[in-house]
Amino acid sequence: MDACPRCRARVVQCYATEPPGCVTCGWEDYIRPLPKRERKRNGLLGGLATKVRYIGFAKSLEDLTVEVRVKKDAASMAGIVTVPSCPYDMKDMKVIPKGGQPKKRERTYRCPTRHRVIIVSSENGDLRGWM
Repeated sequence: MDACPRCRARVVQCYATEPPGCVTCGWEDYIRPLPKRERKRNGLLGGLATKVRYIGFAKSLEDLTVEVRVKKDAASMAGIVTVPSCPYDMKDMKVIPKGGQPKKRERTYRCPTRHRVIIVSSENGDLRGWM
């Protein structure tokens, strides 16, 4: 439909998120379905587990990978880390060092038995590894 049914002027659609409409009289075509935007899915935020490799200095841990996933509750989202050597899930913990602010790219996770894992991310938010 290129002509307005009311005034026969041209119908235009400026944005894909808005219905096409007439510039002259203001009529809008709500019958035509709007195209759905394809959203890029982030595997980590979608609840899928992401495997992260060890990047520390201990040679015995180089082959050990941990799983990082996000658990969605009604009110919030929380990161959960699973280590093969520990039967418990590790939950995110706010750690403020004595020197001041925590490092932006490091998140600390701890389990009930006091095991600790630090997940390091890069500048663009991708997970680099764990220590």
